[in-house]
Amino acid sequence: MKPFIFLLVTIFLSASNAIAGECTIKDAEAAEQAVDHLTNWQAMNDNFTRYRQCDEGSIAEGNSEAVIRLLVDKWKTLPELGSLTKKSPAFENWVLSHIDSTLDSDDLQKTVNLATSQCPVSERALCQQISQAAQAAIHEFNS
Repeated sequence: MKPFIFLLVTIFLSASNAIAGECTIKDAEAAEQAVDHLTNWQAMNDNFTRYRQCDEGSIAEGNSEAVIRLLVDKWKTLPELGSLTKKSPAFENWVLSHIDSTLDSDDLQKTVNLATSQCPVSERALCQQISQAAQAAIHEFNS
C-alpha cells in the first residue's frame, strides 16, 4: 500500500509542476534563443505560449525589447496584435506588462505618440492600454 501512495504522490507532484509551468533549463535556453526571432506578433504569441514560464531576468528583458521594437518599428502591424489579443487576454496582459521601465525612454515616448496619433480605429482600446503602459513606464523611468 505504501508504494502505491508514494507513486500517487509522485504523480501528483509531477503533474502540479507541469501545470505550474516550471521553466526547465532546456526551456530557458530555447526562450533565450527565441528572443532573436520575435519579428512579428504571431512569433511573439507563439513565444508567449511556449515559454511564458521562463519570463524572468534577461529573457523578460529580451521579450520587452522585442515588444517595443514591434510597436515602434512595425506599428502598422498593430491590427495583427489586436486580433491575437482578442483571442487571448492573457497574451494582451503579457504584451502590456513588457512595456516597462527597462526600455529606452525615447522608444516609450514614440509608442505613446503612435498610440495617440496613429491608432487604427478598430484598435482604440488597445492603443489606450498601450499608451497608458508606456506612460507609466516613462513615469517609473523618471522617478
